[in-house]
Amino acid sequence: MIALYKKGERRVAVVEEARRWQEAGIITAEQAAAVEERYRSELVRVNPFIRILLAVFTTVGGVALVSLPAVILTFEDTGFALLCLIFAPLFARVADHELIAGRRLYRCGAEEALLLLAVGMLALAVAIPAHDWGHGAERLAWLMAHCIVLAGAILLTVRYGYAVAAFGSMLAVAGIPFHFADILHCQMSHLPRFVLLLLLGAAALWAQRRLVGRNSLPRGYVRSLETVRLAAWAGIYLDVNLFAHRILWREWLGWTPGESQLLWSDHFCAVFTAIQPIAALAMGIGRRDRALLWFGVISAILSILTLKYYLHFRHVAEGLTAVGLLVAALTFSLLRWLRTGSNRCRGAFTAEPLLEPRLYGLDAEALAAIQPLVPESRGPQAKALHSGGGTFGGGGASGGY
Repeated sequence: MIALYKKGERRVAVVEEARRWQEAGIITAEQAAAVEERYRSELVRVNPFIRILLAVFTTVGGVALVSLPAVILTFEDTGFALLCLIFAPLFARVADHELIAGRRLYRCGAEEALLLLAVGMLALAVAIPAHDWGHGAERLAWLMAHCIVLAGAILLTVRYGYAVAAFGSMLAVAGIPFHFADILHCQMSHLPRFVLLLLLGAAALWAQRRLVGRNSLPRGYVRSLETVRLAAWAGIYLDVNLFAHRILWREWLGWTPGESQLLWSDHFCAVFTAIQPIAALAMGIGRRDRALLWFGVISAILSILTLKYYLHFRHVAEGLTAVGLLVAALTFSLLRWLRTGSNRCRGAFTAEPLLEPRLYGLDAEALAAIQPLVPESRGPQAKALHSGGGTFGGGGASGGY
């Protein structure tokens, strides 16, 4: 990641941590304001609504800027491809040098849209001229364009830490097996799906291993890795679910992914459709990962609706009612088990609602930044900032920027 973003993200993380500490009552508002002033970031940030507006406006303006000379000069395919080849590096330079390095924009929408437009136009510059070269050459050109999109999305993710680019790279990865199968005239209809399953599994495993050291990574990288992992999990689930429940999707959508060639493949995919939501819920609870929890809940609901073709009680309504009663009984049983524990809790779990702000993973650098600014103790919580001489959370970090 570029040094400007890496430095700015750490400053932003310290300020946000101090704000959470203030909400929890650990520090005063004056101390939080002092931290914010000391670690003021040089990056220009906007709220999500303005970011979307700037991205849409920049995209429309960029496309119009390329299309206008093509319409005025009546360029054909080759001429339009040449315009894309000219404007692609121009957009990338404006975004990188003028908006990011010059204006210090940080995920404001405009620079992201320009960089994505640059990658897309570079891919079009390769694919469009092959339109009149024959069917085989056109397929090969679109495969090259696909690879350009994949490489460009990975480059934007590594250099800037854009989660949108990480999601685009996962979409490009998901389409590559089918492009190869189309070009090579592969007769095995299920081979691309198997290759897709392997690619998504490798991506999910790699992202999970990288997230183990998330405390030492910039926030942009962490969000990108979380996006890759979640997209891979969702792609794997859709792949096996669509394959195992072809009859259901044919009834709902009028479309089927193809017939099965292995007798055991349908049952294997159905079992995997049931296991994956359970694994996501277990990992989400164990690691306090909200994204995996949401994925587990949503995929579990979809699995309940689709697995009725394998496990059901006479009618669909009766099966769903039985599952709902089972979940309700499990919930009340867990609450009763928690209330019977010591102090109405068992381990780190409690039956009491937690309405106060909760702090997860207190940042050692934020502590190092706040501690010199504490003028006096406010109570037992504030005294904890001065006590001891050891390390906090696995080692401190310097606050000098």
